[in-house]
Amino acid sequence: MKILVTGANGYLGQGIVHQILDDGHTVIAADFKTDHVDDRAVKKDCNMFAIENPYEYFEEPDVVLHLAWRDGFVHNSPAHLEDLPKHFAFLKTMVESGVSRIAVMGSMHEVGYHEGPVKADTPCFPMSRYGIAKNALRGFTFLAAGEHGAECLWMRGYY
Repeated sequence: MKILVTGANGYLGQGIVHQILDDGHTVIAADFKTDHVDDRAVKKDCNMFAIENPYEYFEEPDVVLHLAWRDGFVHNSPAHLEDLPKHFAFLKTMVESGVSRIAVMGSMHEVGYHEGPVKADTPCFPMSRYGIAKNALRGFTFLAAGEHGAECLWMRGYY
């Protein structure tokens, strides 16, 4: 498969790109800079939100693995809500263009404060701009994927 990985130069992205390549897939690695990305990947240093036709620019990927997110460790940064429409527009454009599978890196912050095991159907009560924005993107992404017959996978990281 040809997999577009956004946020490929980030902490998680670097290792994920390496593993996908080891598994025999083609990776289109996108980030503002890709200097720490495995050289086997096709590297695209860019602002993904400023690209007019991202599906074509990113070489018509089969899958989008969306890890990109600004200010992830600044939980109440205004950037989370400012960037939300850009993330949604990017993902919506990709499924409208023919991407059949979208996987997005979510966060435990969507769930908010919760005691006990977290499952796929655990209700979300985000308590920060970061959690609110990620939770909203989750809803918008599933909606857009469903409207265009694409599979949507939502991943949550815990620490």
